[in-house]
Amino acid sequence: MAHSIANKGTVAIIGAGVIGRSWAATFVAGGYTVKISDPNPEAGKRVFEDLPNSIAEIPQTSFSAADIKALMKHVTVTPDTDEAVKGAVAVQENGPEDVGFKSKLFAQLEAVADADALLISSSSGITPDKIGAKMKNPGRVLIGHPFNPPHMLPLVEICGGPNVDPALIEKAVTFYRDLGKAPAVLTRAVPGFVANRLQCVLVMEAIRIVESGVVDIRTLDQIVLNSLGPRWASVGPLLAGHFGGGPGGLAGIVEHILNKLAAGMGIAPVSDATIKTLGKLVNEAYPPEDMPRLAKMRDERTEAILDFRAHQTV
Repeated sequence: MAHSIANKGTVAIIGAGVIGRSWAATFVAGGYTVKISDPNPEAGKRVFEDLPNSIAEIPQTSFSAADIKALMKHVTVTPDTDEAVKGAVAVQENGPEDVGFKSKLFAQLEAVADADALLISSSSGITPDKIGAKMKNPGRVLIGHPFNPPHMLPLVEICGGPNVDPALIEKAVTFYRDLGKAPAVLTRAVPGFVANRLQCVLVMEAIRIVESGVVDIRTLDQIVLNSLGPRWASVGPLLAGHFGGGPGGLAGIVEHILNKLAAGMGIAPVSDATIKTLGKLVNEAYPPEDMPRLAKMRDERTEAILDFRAHQTV
């Protein structure tokens, strides 16, 4: 991941909460001047206490104490949103998860920001059409949803409204990729986007299992740490399922195992038509001739994760 102290322009951050501060570390370490807007009179104190540690935690970087001190000179905090936004190349909003707040704010941002500035929300689930409802040009709103904490985890989910300009999406992809992030473009916005929807299903089921007395909380976490965790961290859930399905691949494991489990859990099974489509799609994503290489990669990554964890306890 390439980071520098060279100035690439100004990024305005709206909200100095956990996500806002984490983004601030990311942007300033990535070479931007950062202006943070927050009405809380204690915001500045918290920012200047937390940011040095967050900058030091950014993966694949090695900033010295002197480097971090120099970077912090490129960070300012103000209660004035307009002051933070004027002249910024991008705005990353991290305010309350409230439609009314965000729609009013983005109408304000549109009136103040430069015409070519990226206007981005870190929203965990509110779609861009709702955020931009009060704007003259709602197509300017983009979602740049990180996974917490943004200064450490690479994912940024990107999407716009129904009529978003593809060039605007590409501009956001380039912006985040330059920071060392792993942007994932959604073809359309859905409430919660992708990562949070997946997290919701797994965590809600985990809570139900614990509530029903099958296992306690600690045991459930250990089950994930010793099965799904390292496997999904190595290749993701669908490629892992493709490997686990034997000759039938992902379609086979869905048809012969997951659909039967789903029936007992009250989950609608995957249709035969979708299973057939899955077989085609997974072979396009992961061609059969590439599977040996992917299997080797999976095993090397899994071994590395387990070896690292062997020296730690939870």
